[in-house]
Amino acid sequence: MLGLSLAILKYNYTWPYKPVPLATSIPPTPRPTPYIVRRFWGYVHKLLVKFSYHYYCRWNGIQFHGQIHQLPFGLILKWSDGTRLEEALTMQAARAAGLPVPKAICYGEHPDTPHAPASILMTRMPGQVLSEELWDWYLPEEKATVISELKMYLDTMRSWPSPWLPPTRICAASGGSIRSIRVPDKQLGPCQDEKEFNKYLLEPAWYDPDRSLELHNEQTAQAAELHSKSHKIVFTHGDLTPWNVLMHEGHVSAILDWEAAGWYPEYWEFTTAWRYTPAGNWWYEIVKELTEGQYLEERVGDLAVRALTSDAITGW
Repeated sequence: MLGLSLAILKYNYTWPYKPVPLATSIPPTPRPTPYIVRRFWGYVHKLLVKFSYHYYCRWNGIQFHGQIHQLPFGLILKWSDGTRLEEALTMQAARAAGLPVPKAICYGEHPDTPHAPASILMTRMPGQVLSEELWDWYLPEEKATVISELKMYLDTMRSWPSPWLPPTRICAASGGSIRSIRVPDKQLGPCQDEKEFNKYLLEPAWYDPDRSLELHNEQTAQAAELHSKSHKIVFTHGDLTPWNVLMHEGHVSAILDWEAAGWYPEYWEFTTAWRYTPAGNWWYEIVKELTEGQYLEERVGDLAVRALTSDAITGW
């Protein structure tokens, strides 16, 4: 009994996770708690950050992280530049749908820090980040299991019918604006359709005199080719990277960081995952298997959009 009591105080303690069957449609996004409740939890979360910095990390001999704060009782507090109320609500809906997502226990609001307006207290999930070193260590059959499980979760999400009208609407899970470091000003929409979405993405396009006019024209043509196509609008994680996937005992144990999730064109999930990954890279090859060879042309157009608007988009 004493051993369990001490274990629950450790920074690596995780609560047992009991998966539920994957849903065939996205559960309704929960209503936000009242503002006064969010302000109360915001104040409590500030105290928890101080506790993590001054005491908990020192007691455990671990480094303090300025955005992901380690706590006892199998808990983590996320309070970062990208954390918004919508992320907590999306996590609750995704977990209810059977996806391996931390449980959002409560969320606070911080009007005095507009760059980081919300914080989320959540459960710690078991496992370690899917790194290249870990991937190289896996046997072929273990790699196949990882890809199969990731594909199952993504296919489930992408099959959900949109609850919003029109069904072409590009928006967050709550129906509001999207927060993504991939778009100008890190904020987008909601957009009524892909045409409006494309127009917004290319608004800050400019000619960089450090690049040749020939290259500029080529990239402009590639972006136009991408935006001339029509794509299904599907539910998307929006930041599928190796450090947002946890592995435990050879299985996908968690998908983290839902701040950019929402309804996007079908290629967005994969071109986002590829955006800063060169062809042939281990993660590039994983994503290519997840797509079954699709969206390679969209990747070319997406990289062209990135090059044409690089002055307006920062991050990563």
